[in-house]
Amino acid sequence: MGEINQSTQLHRTRNSAMDIFLLTKPPNHDRAILCWKLIAQSENAVLYLAGDGVYNLFCSTIACIIPGKIFVCREDVEARGVQVEERAIVLIDFYEHMVENIMDERNRVFTF
Repeated sequence: MGEINQSTQLHRTRNSAMDIFLLTKPPNHDRAILCWKLIAQSENAVLYLAGDGVYNLFCSTIACIIPGKIFVCREDVEARGVQVEERAIVLIDFYEHMVENIMDERNRVFTF
């Protein structure tokens, strides 16, 4: 989906509460497995992948999240050589985008 910055970020769910998931663990880690179980139960999940969490882009479970609601840290995908293709949105300002959504009091936040 390409890179975007703060001024062009996608906020399709701006008027509704979101379940925000920050996943920094690789796919087979216990915490990542728990994260995916919680995402499966969420009606409005937004996933942020950072660190080794970017490897979760290769998991089949990624399909349970609506396209346009998976964001990855550009520096982390570049450092790990991960090809994002159409699976996620690569953010130039990943942490600013995430913090803005976390600060919305309607949203719930889960970190793994």
